[in-house]
Amino acid sequence: MPEVETGFYPKHHLWGIDALEKQDNFHIDWIKINNSRFHPLVERILNRSIFRGSLGVNIEWSILKASHNSDLIYSVCGPPAVAKLINKKVISWVFRPPEKVARGLMHSYTHVNLSEHKAFFCLTPNAEKYYSQYAKSKFIPWCVDLDLFDGKLNTHNQDAPFFLATGKTGRDYATLVNAASLVNAEIRIIGPSKQKPAKLPSNVNWIDTTSDPPDQAIDYPTLRDWYSQSIGVCIPLSGDAEDTCGYTNMLEAMAMRKPVLMTKSGCLHISPETDSFGIEIMPGDAQGWAHAMIHLLKDSERALGMGNRGRVIVEKDFTIERFNKDVLELIQASLNNI
Repeated sequence: MPEVETGFYPKHHLWGIDALEKQDNFHIDWIKINNSRFHPLVERILNRSIFRGSLGVNIEWSILKASHNSDLIYSVCGPPAVAKLINKKVISWVFRPPEKVARGLMHSYTHVNLSEHKAFFCLTPNAEKYYSQYAKSKFIPWCVDLDLFDGKLNTHNQDAPFFLATGKTGRDYATLVNAASLVNAEIRIIGPSKQKPAKLPSNVNWIDTTSDPPDQAIDYPTLRDWYSQSIGVCIPLSGDAEDTCGYTNMLEAMAMRKPVLMTKSGCLHISPETDSFGIEIMPGDAQGWAHAMIHLLKDSERALGMGNRGRVIVEKDFTIERFNKDVLELIQASLNNI
């Protein structure tokens, strides 16, 4: 991707595919899904009926077609429902156990479909424990692009100090906005318009995200600068006990040496409080958010220490090189067993 090569897009969002392409012992083909073979109305009906709970008929069909000329399908967007049709050729990323028992002819998470996987990459230990009943499963921690998110302070055109919050999924921005009125600092939020409260305090600056993947509301070099200039990074979450939302946001903040303020939820193997790179707040606790932000405003030395600790952790445990090595090992082992 040209955007990666020029430093405008983080390499961790490639999920190791760039490393796979550099291997001489096997050939990589991208599965192309840009043009649907179905009429939009037909595709919509199929996705709401037969393919409900799957990656969608267009993606599923593309995977099925590609499987005819492939030894292994690497799915970074979850289990394809056609895994059961292609004889253990699929290795998928999974983030959490299914929320409920899956039913349906083409649902991705039925027992039959999961059992037809070659292996699973698991983003959390909880996921590894669950999916190991179906196929070889390996917990692989996430990673962050330490070249793009370089941990350097950018003072060019620096704004007044602010707290930064960004992300689309599983966020509880309403609680953060409620806390903002108690804090004497700007709260800059990059979030979906549908999550935007009707009334915002004067110190909340809301930037609407876009529906584009990747989001076009702000480019990554600017996001890096905003991380750098912020007092700390706020990640308000819904409190789901199995939620991995905020993981990437957290690692980017850590890489930029910023303390992480995060809702106490999720199933990650690290946490801001336990690992001393930030503060955890209970779900829905606006007073707790205000207290945490005020604390960092008053104690800049502690905030600096938290940020530096976060950088040390990601440099040690969350590098792209370590992530790519783990991915390559499981894919190579899977190919050797075909």
